[in-house]
Amino acid sequence: MRKRIAWLLIPAVATALTGPVAAASPTYSEVSPKPYVRAAEAETPLAQGLTLTSFERLYPHGWAKGWLLTAQLSHPALSTDLITAPGVTEGEPLSAMAARAGAIAAVNGDFFDIGQTGIALGTSVKSGQFLQSAIPDWPLGAGVGRDRIGRLMSVVLEGSITLPSGTYPLGAVNLPTVPSGTIGLFTPLWTRDRSAATVGASEAVEVVVRQGKVVSVSPTVTDGPVPDDGFVLVGREAYAAPLAALQVGDPVTLEYHANPDVLWAVGGQRYLVAEGVVTPGLDDVTRRPRTALGFSADGSTLFLATVEGGSTASSGLTLREMAELMKGFGAASAMELDGGGSSAMVARLPGTEGLTLLNRPSDGQERRIPNGVGIFAQAGSGIPHYLSVQGERRVFPGLSRTLSVSALDEQYGPAQAAPPLWSLAGPGVLAPDGRYTAVQADGTPVAAGTEVVVAAESGGLTAATRLKVLGPLARIVPSVEGGLRLHPEEGTVFTVMGYDADGFAAPIDPADLTVSFDPALIRFEREGDSLRAIPLAEGTGLIVVSVQGHEAVIPFAAAYRTTVLDAFANPAAWQFERYPAEVMGGVAPVEQAGTDPTQGAGDAAAGPTGAAMVLSYIFGPASGNRAAYLQASEPLALPGQPVRVGMWVKGDGQGAWLRAVLQDASGARYTVNLAPAVDWTDWRYVEAEVPAGVQYPVSLHRVYPVETDGTRIYAGSLQFADLTVRDAVEMPAAPPPVAPPRDLILAPAAPAGEGSWSFAVLDAMPPVEPALVFRMALAANPVFFLVDTGLREPVQQALAEAGAADVPVYEMAPPERFFDVGNVRFILLGTGQGGLRATDFNQLEGLRTLLYLAGNSETVQQVIVVGGETPLDFADRREGELIQRWLTEFEDASGKAAAYLASGGFFPKVTRVEGIPYIEAGSPMVPRVFTVDPTPGSVWIRMEQ
Repeated sequence: MRKRIAWLLIPAVATALTGPVAAASPTYSEVSPKPYVRAAEAETPLAQGLTLTSFERLYPHGWAKGWLLTAQLSHPALSTDLITAPGVTEGEPLSAMAARAGAIAAVNGDFFDIGQTGIALGTSVKSGQFLQSAIPDWPLGAGVGRDRIGRLMSVVLEGSITLPSGTYPLGAVNLPTVPSGTIGLFTPLWTRDRSAATVGASEAVEVVVRQGKVVSVSPTVTDGPVPDDGFVLVGREAYAAPLAALQVGDPVTLEYHANPDVLWAVGGQRYLVAEGVVTPGLDDVTRRPRTALGFSADGSTLFLATVEGGSTASSGLTLREMAELMKGFGAASAMELDGGGSSAMVARLPGTEGLTLLNRPSDGQERRIPNGVGIFAQAGSGIPHYLSVQGERRVFPGLSRTLSVSALDEQYGPAQAAPPLWSLAGPGVLAPDGRYTAVQADGTPVAAGTEVVVAAESGGLTAATRLKVLGPLARIVPSVEGGLRLHPEEGTVFTVMGYDADGFAAPIDPADLTVSFDPALIRFEREGDSLRAIPLAEGTGLIVVSVQGHEAVIPFAAAYRTTVLDAFANPAAWQFERYPAEVMGGVAPVEQAGTDPTQGAGDAAAGPTGAAMVLSYIFGPASGNRAAYLQASEPLALPGQPVRVGMWVKGDGQGAWLRAVLQDASGARYTVNLAPAVDWTDWRYVEAEVPAGVQYPVSLHRVYPVETDGTRIYAGSLQFADLTVRDAVEMPAAPPPVAPPRDLILAPAAPAGEGSWSFAVLDAMPPVEPALVFRMALAANPVFFLVDTGLREPVQQALAEAGAADVPVYEMAPPERFFDVGNVRFILLGTGQGGLRATDFNQLEGLRTLLYLAGNSETVQQVIVVGGETPLDFADRREGELIQRWLTEFEDASGKAAAYLASGGFFPKVTRVEGIPYIEAGSPMVPRVFTVDPTPGSVWIRMEQ
């Protein structure tokens, strides 16, 4: 830690131009920042006493995306409880479970007996009622006491059974196997077979009780349901005799409760944090979706966290990382809840009425689970307490921005507010409907850089937002690549983005756009700052959007060619595959799928006419998802460039999720959804969209039903016929966009001013006459050379031969982290592995720290970040966007100029994004000379021709 503090306290270095001055400080790799970078974090109130924090973190292994619920347990308007499926042996998606209970937020709960009974493995207590005992060897739990304080605790059963012969201890509640030498209780919450209750018992008796009276006594466990107005007792070994002595009509009474006495409790697998310390020995290798529960040190605050996993968007966390995350958010104690495909979080977002599933379950859809932890809030009044102005916060000179107002009640639920009265502080025009136009009263555009405040008042409440006027509109770009493929029913939504000369972007308000199109083929509807193009007839054409003299042409196609393939006629082309090995089944041909061959294939009224393949399967007990595959022996090539792929399926009504896997020309495979549940038994046509970005041609790899509920056991069969490809017709050609003018960095309008100085950039050694090349570069009197990795020694030797041995040479990568020349700080980054994370993860935190130091330095006025390639080309796009955001935030916070310089690219190029120029020197084998010009108002960095 002492080393890091010393690094952060490095003073500003000298500014003389006698040569670059590098800081004598640790390299990136010698610094030990946090094992992650905080990429994003936002807090949203959900109700009084309850907030939702969304977060993204970048770890050396990749991204982690998650959500945290923070609930104040003592808040009078808030309560918490266990939420459950209708029975302890049943499963239910968290969203349905939480909605039925009336929760406004919830996470999944305990691990459970997936593939067997479906029961939670730990103790379950709900609203003070003991629902289920923990299985042996699953003692850990957590809950909230009647004092509304949360704790990690082992909650156990205390109870007794009073019979005519005496009182006996109760040993278990709703466990599939009654522990040896005890009496077990089954309540109406147990809805499955009880035959396993006496496995291994030398003696056992079952007693059925209704309304407090014995109705049957049996020496074996029966298969009858537990009566709604009663219960079932099973006694084993020594406790079989007292039950066997009972007679029909004998009274039986029960008393049982949780110890300690709690409002609710849930089980978990292991404690992650205890007394503020991360549990030693937690796994730090396996990353997966995670859910955890925690409490503050005084137990007054509940933390519920879910981290998504199983994708490039979020790879999940290890147990140790999850423990560190919980501790970092303030949990002094924390417990692991079920993860993987069970991980889920739902919440009622502000202004909405229903629950939103926040994470993307790794199974592709919510898993059926036995319980969860729910948060409840008092109902709001529906009377507005908060106003919020909605809408884009940027506008171009002369253009407009339409704002709106939303109202929330005291519990952040939707409220109805009277139409607002709008007011404006600053130049421009504000219409009564909330549309602001950046135009002065005399008709001239509002100046770039101007900020105005737009306020709204309704019912005594006010809210305001700040609008910033960007630079003059320089270009427009529709948010579509390759044109619009219009969906036949819903159409397609697109936005027209505007950019100023510095790369600052904002959507163009549709009211400012002029749109030219064929009204016989297409119509438009406004959706916020976007447009929805809806086809009226089949055809193709061009949409022309224009604003302030800038124009963009968008080709569109609203027509499809349908090709029906008799792909299931050849039995040798298909085979049966399964997952896991316990799944049984097979494939076989069916003579004729359709019943009326005079009808066209694919006709919804007639059904299929081609040959069919039948997939038969048996989903037996398993500990996870089960799937049966109708798999092509070789991927089946689909004609053309399909945008939708479908087929006719004769269902079995079993409700399995129906999916397909496509393979593109690169070998990449894409899973698509054909139907969320096969709940039909006749023939039905199903279809899926081909994912965007595939490389054609595309092939069909497999079709399969998948069952995500491990408790469901069944057999089924599906028939498949008439594989159908919908191929969008070719887009019409659009004229090439007008090339933007050459950037001033590459083509300055005036020579550099007094006090300017230069440096040289070299990507590769000149192949011929290197001495002559270097002498030409030295004519510009560069203060130093920036060269690609590995070129320092040969460049130093070439410079020595040219009589310039004293010119410093720096590689475009660490070990040096930064050096200063004049008032410019150069920050060096290694990007050789496609980005900072893969090359040296410590660079990320180091870059952010160096930007902070530069922003607070009295001598540094500009920053040039140097890397082998720009963040625009990083292998991890999101990592590149993070760096871009940091650089823009640096300029905005410090008022100092920044640029990113890379040696890559095929030719010199400048791309401006959100105020930052990203300069590619063009992989030069001759030195590129750049000049820094301190003259106020000049182009401060330029490339000499």
